[in-house]
Amino acid sequence: MNDTQRLGQRPGMRVPILLAAVALIGAACGGGGTAAPSATATPSPTEAASATPCTPVEIEWFVGLGTGENEEQIPQEEAVVEAFNDSQDCIDLLLTVVDNTEAADTLATRIAADDAPDIIGPIGIRALQSFGDQLLDLGPYIESSGIDLSQIEPGLVEAYNVNGKQIGIPMAVYPSFIYYNKSLFAEAGVAEPPHEVGEQYEGEDWTWAAVRELALKLTVDTNGNDATSADFDPANIDVYGLDAQFTEHDARAWATIFGGSGSAVADDGTTAQWPDNWREGLQFMYDGIWTDHIIPDETAVDALAAGNTFQSGRIAMDVVHQWYTCCVYPGEGDPAVTDWDIAVLPVGPDGTITSKLHADTIGILDSTEFPDQAFEALSFLSQSPELVTTWGAMPAIESQRDAFFAALDERFAPLDIDWNVSTLMLAYPDNPSHEAYMPNFQEADSANKDLGSKIWNTPDLDLDAAIDAHIELLQEIFDSAN
Repeated sequence: MNDTQRLGQRPGMRVPILLAAVALIGAACGGGGTAAPSATATPSPTEAASATPCTPVEIEWFVGLGTGENEEQIPQEEAVVEAFNDSQDCIDLLLTVVDNTEAADTLATRIAADDAPDIIGPIGIRALQSFGDQLLDLGPYIESSGIDLSQIEPGLVEAYNVNGKQIGIPMAVYPSFIYYNKSLFAEAGVAEPPHEVGEQYEGEDWTWAAVRELALKLTVDTNGNDATSADFDPANIDVYGLDAQFTEHDARAWATIFGGSGSAVADDGTTAQWPDNWREGLQFMYDGIWTDHIIPDETAVDALAAGNTFQSGRIAMDVVHQWYTCCVYPGEGDPAVTDWDIAVLPVGPDGTITSKLHADTIGILDSTEFPDQAFEALSFLSQSPELVTTWGAMPAIESQRDAFFAALDERFAPLDIDWNVSTLMLAYPDNPSHEAYMPNFQEADSANKDLGSKIWNTPDLDLDAAIDAHIELLQEIFDSAN
């Protein structure tokens, strides 16, 4: 969506606003079953703001840096903003939604023009590399509120501690796993993939080699020949056995999916590298496209539901994140995929499972004129399970997950999706993240995508030579940051 959307003030009666971890916090925040702070207690920032008569101020929430800008998601975001404005009369929360492809540039322009919004997000790890140093340190607010983060995996909390500042509280997590089209498995006469870690497939360990063999049987040309047949026609493929959609040419993402955790930056923080397991991962993908023909190239992807390949009904297995529940079915018309489920990822060349992780939070820009009010609004947004659900995210707080999956069960009934797979995969995040820091991040990120584009579009590429040249280019980019 290119147009900006805003929802204005809806004044109403004031009620207490609590953070997402409301069920976990102690007496410092008050609430049911807890003692109120003593008269001598130091009030939290939001308590101090609420204790005095107020002149209404506008707080702008900027959405588009991560998920949240899809047409199907905006009505729920508008409803939460309306609920907040109805809950109090001191803050007018405004929603601004910008297309994801334009959001980063739009925000950077507004910051440079001293016209920055107050709250941004959901913001993921990649976006943090551009704006993390401009976010308010929430640590003092969190500490004075007495919030207990023990039900959130420590690694998720640490992901939002940048240069000693806690710039966000994990709200939404998106492990990746395999979505698979059960109808295509039935047509091919093959068993469905494993749902448990350590489970074998047809007597063999579940590795990327096993996935390849399975994908060959699931890849079918327009004459009905699968990719194991001598009669298979790679120029006329009807169904592809495997994809990893929506990675947007990102070579780091593909290397992580098929190769495991790694980094383009050595431990010294300045030296460019490409780990051996990442080379293996990209080789697997390249061979899958150009030798085995089990993975679609970019031209084929564009022809499959305009890039939403699994939704087309012509992809048997697809590595995507939890957030993809938003988009399995089209916004209009009958779905091409009517029977699907999810499976665990295989063991990679590094000897372990790697579930490429996305995680989102909402942060406050440190340029805000009204940090107390912005924190109050952020608190309300963070405790709204409707947002996490509409973003297709697993709640970062473990105790909230049962309700999240129950809502998904209702949405996708009568299908019986094995959501335990998603929970299992959360234990195998990529570390370091495929979206982690690189010197001169934007230019380095663009170079990684150029490499990904070559892999996706070049049938006769010398991949090792291309990776070697890419390391040299990254080093030049890293050096230019000094």
